[in-house]
Amino acid sequence: MTSDFFSHMQKRGLIAQVNDAEALIEALRKPHDNKSEAFPGVYCGFDPTAKSLTLGHLVPLLGLRRAQDHGMRPIILFGGATGLIGDPTGRTDMRPMSTKEDITRYIENFSNLVRRYFRFDVPNTPIFVNNLDWIGPMSWLDFAREIGVHFTVAKLLSADVNKSRLEHGLTFMEMGYQLLQSYDFLELSRKHNCILQTGGNDQWSNLLGGTDLIRRVEHKQAFCFTQPLIVDSQGRKLGKTSGNAVWLDSSTTSPYDFYQYLRNLSDETVEQTFRQLTFVSLAEIRELCAPTANPNAAKERLAWEVTALVHGKEEADKAVAAAHALFGGGGDLSSAPRVQLGKGEVESGVDIVTLLAKVGISPSKGEARRLVQGNGLLINNEKCSDVGYKLRMQDFAQECGGMLIRKGKKDYTIVELV
Repeated sequence: MTSDFFSHMQKRGLIAQVNDAEALIEALRKPHDNKSEAFPGVYCGFDPTAKSLTLGHLVPLLGLRRAQDHGMRPIILFGGATGLIGDPTGRTDMRPMSTKEDITRYIENFSNLVRRYFRFDVPNTPIFVNNLDWIGPMSWLDFAREIGVHFTVAKLLSADVNKSRLEHGLTFMEMGYQLLQSYDFLELSRKHNCILQTGGNDQWSNLLGGTDLIRRVEHKQAFCFTQPLIVDSQGRKLGKTSGNAVWLDSSTTSPYDFYQYLRNLSDETVEQTFRQLTFVSLAEIRELCAPTANPNAAKERLAWEVTALVHGKEEADKAVAAAHALFGGGGDLSSAPRVQLGKGEVESGVDIVTLLAKVGISPSKGEARRLVQGNGLLINNEKCSDVGYKLRMQDFAQECGGMLIRKGKKDYTIVELV
């Protein structure tokens, strides 16, 4: 069954680069029994550089689940050590360094977030590891002698992951990141029969470093492939570094906002996103995304599928109901995004510009003023173009339980009085 994994990933367009496709296919064909230690392992690492994982992380997470469904053992690595350094990939400046306490908290949240994507009722249950367990106890001298000896400075400097930082001051700490990630693959190869590492398309150099280290130290072949990145409408990687992250944690991105992001994807990206972020069959995806099909129906289905996967079917249904209510003029608004305002502020005469900035609907009063002056704001479905408009108590006496603010065409918020 493991032999079908690579084919499955290829058919869904989920492999961008691979170091040796023929040898990997052959390795996956090797028979093994169902003993726990016999399953070939596949891993991907996730560095705890923020409280939550992002929508972009869902691609490799689901890749690990697909591997599990095809008889491999998924290994989810949390970078308790690598998170202390930070991957320089795609950056022009050094990452802000998190405290050890923050990283511990982030990993706890990561662990809670990712468990829902895997099966625990099968022999090849997932393994969760933290690379601080083997990197932390190792001295610098031991690491330099055992791992660093296999990497040349010239090779490290030529790696894509380091090129973006060279002109802006690549630090010794950051240059060592690739060595640490490579060492992770070596350890997992030794301890968990891990033969394959996956990652985003921007991780190619780091992944190759691991396969090369295993070849040099263990004298055996290991494999890696990258997966296409999720990008926004400007073609930028969706993530923390780009500042356009959509988070998997509902306390950071609400299920409604999560649903709306996917619902508003461009027509051109819907089919590929279906392939990357859902388990919908290819035949059904082709039918949903056919030239003669309704693109809005495809987007709604995509948004529901991914929201249900991340937040559960109940939250996905609530998001759909809220969207239909907001855009269709009726229905259940209980799951629409909400913010709160003190009743005393209304009684003291707060104006609309101050409100928009205070509750975060606009990033500043200047932006709020331009929004109102540009006729881009509706209050309870009525256009508001008066920057001096003072809010009244009756503005909040709506069926939705507060005041309905619409910014632009699709950005709705309910402001509740407390």
